[in-house]
Amino acid sequence: MIKIPGRPRRSVRRALGALSLGTALLAATVSSGTSLRATQEAVAPAKAELKVPDEISEETIEAVDAGLAKILAPHINTLFDVSQSSDARKKSASDLLSQANQMSSINAEQEALKRQLLRIVRLVQASVLATEVSNVQGSSANHSSQLTSSVIAAKNFLNSVPNGSPWIDYLHLTELQGGTAPVAVYEQVLKNLTPSSAMSPQQQIFAARPELLELKAAVEVCLAEGSFVGDDARARADMDSRVDTLLSALLAYEKQPLVADAEKARTAWRVLRTRYPAAADALRPVVNENYFNHNIHFTVSEDLLSRLIADYRSETGSIADCIMGAWVTGSQTTSVDVNVDIRPSMTTANFDLKVSGNTQSNTRASKSPATVWSNGNHYFWMSRSVVFDGYHISATPAGFSVDTNTQTVGLATKYDRIPIVRGIVRRIASQKIAESKPQTEAMTASRLREEALPKFEAETNTQLSTGNQTLQNTLDSLRRRGAAPDSISARSSNTHIAVSSRTIGVSRIGGSIQPPAALVVHGLAAQIHESALNNAVDALGFQGREVPEKDFVTELEKALSELLQRDIKLTDGKQAPEVTGEEAEPPSVFVFSKSDPIRARFEKGQILLSLRTGIKQEGREEIPEQTITIPVSLSLQGGMILLEPGNIAVGGGDKARSVQIKRILARRIKRKELSPTVNLQAAGDKMLPVTVSHIDLSDGWLTVEVQ
Repeated sequence: MIKIPGRPRRSVRRALGALSLGTALLAATVSSGTSLRATQEAVAPAKAELKVPDEISEETIEAVDAGLAKILAPHINTLFDVSQSSDARKKSASDLLSQANQMSSINAEQEALKRQLLRIVRLVQASVLATEVSNVQGSSANHSSQLTSSVIAAKNFLNSVPNGSPWIDYLHLTELQGGTAPVAVYEQVLKNLTPSSAMSPQQQIFAARPELLELKAAVEVCLAEGSFVGDDARARADMDSRVDTLLSALLAYEKQPLVADAEKARTAWRVLRTRYPAAADALRPVVNENYFNHNIHFTVSEDLLSRLIADYRSETGSIADCIMGAWVTGSQTTSVDVNVDIRPSMTTANFDLKVSGNTQSNTRASKSPATVWSNGNHYFWMSRSVVFDGYHISATPAGFSVDTNTQTVGLATKYDRIPIVRGIVRRIASQKIAESKPQTEAMTASRLREEALPKFEAETNTQLSTGNQTLQNTLDSLRRRGAAPDSISARSSNTHIAVSSRTIGVSRIGGSIQPPAALVVHGLAAQIHESALNNAVDALGFQGREVPEKDFVTELEKALSELLQRDIKLTDGKQAPEVTGEEAEPPSVFVFSKSDPIRARFEKGQILLSLRTGIKQEGREEIPEQTITIPVSLSLQGGMILLEPGNIAVGGGDKARSVQIKRILARRIKRKELSPTVNLQAAGDKMLPVTVSHIDLSDGWLTVEVQ
């Protein structure tokens, strides 16, 4: 049951009545109808100080290249000094970009620094250009239709969940849909949709449902649409403020990927796109490439796809049939080989399923007065084009071609014992066989087509249907949790298929520019940005929950399995042995934060796992919420995947609590060696073993190559 935030159920009607009365009184002082012109006074804010991010600080660059740090530091300081003129800052940005493009990237550390420098400098440069645009008035576009569709979607959702209907009044959906709500109602709806401390964790999770987030975004857009129309001074002050908010939020997100900064950035970006399109145009290439980009990439080689799909079969059967008036008996063996041929496409992933078949037969055909023995050696080929657009797999009708080859290896007639007649009858029989051969070969080809083609199409249709159903179940599950990809791109070359997806919803950040990766000839490469993992973790529902330490991994496995619609196992299920001599710890319970309970970063060969949680233990004082950082190195060593935990860091400065937390977590977080070989489901019931050959964690990306 989802209750109205901050109110007992019995007081909902009274509160709604009071709110409606307040709205009616306030409406008398503002313009009615669909105009959303803001009435507040806009005061140009003081330019906020812009701090150089740690990622490109002089100390960070010096650790990689001391000489380069001396060259870049003055330009970086000028770029981030808001008291400098725009021309000076733009000049520094150009110099920095020129230097960065010339940087060596012979190792992962240099490559990561180069990517971070280019990304951050381009962002600041674009923000300076955005504040210099001459046009601060918006376009004539009207977003009321977007709001209406969002309201209808929200209504349908709320009517479908238990106790969801009171939210319809709480969010003034009827007024919004009618287009008669005053500005105050829009502002109240926006406030009601914004998580607050008055909301329980369940209410905060509920407010983060995709339907309600879409509604919130639509309300933001409508409010921004009519603000400061005709007043360039106030519009420019507001625009500059939005640009500063976007810049500061994205720079903060660079340091730590927190939900609050992501939401600030997305809100500022929506307003800029709607109300200040000229400024948005200056920022768009940078933010789209580096913060709203795809955050998962898969590249699969033709060789691996062929091994996964390849299927070789050989079937033997008997023949007993009446053909052209002759009774034919014998045996045949048919073998088929299935493989894949990837075809180029810029908009979809295309490949051909190709079947090569051979049928060998030994037959005896009897029709008075002759009996004929024949050997058949027939080849046939089938092909079907398959197209994957990221959401659905489809296929064309199969094509068929055949090459028949039948040889007569024996002939007998009932006149063979009559010397004079024998030769005449055999010549006539041989002539009839020769005359009927084209018809016989055509019938053989037709029978092969009738037997092989429907079976091929039926089997592939079943596989495609299963694949589509599995894909749809996964997407539906992700969609219910607000973690579905909002963009999927599929394409193919002559030798590889590539699929990219982006999961950001309306309030999250996506990936940066795809890092370089080897084009694996015989395997696949997967690249996952930390934002994809964090956005998925947010959908698991750990916000504000109390989870026993012993059940945490089990809960995580269960949530991931439900989310991805497949069995996910993070451990082997074995209980870790107790270490002799260690002090026994009482049972512990994690009390996760309402926001960002679990966060991961990928950098410098490590997964930096952050937990925001308090801890309860029987018989001990409860530890309030702490930020716990657990570094785990992930590498290939000695033919094994090695997970090596580093020193656990605990924020807050309380040494006793820090020691206690480290002791609790150290029992679970151990050094592990994992096999680099995994089994992929191949055609039929076969499993195809593949081996991880390369792992890299750098600049927010995890890259894994498999052979």
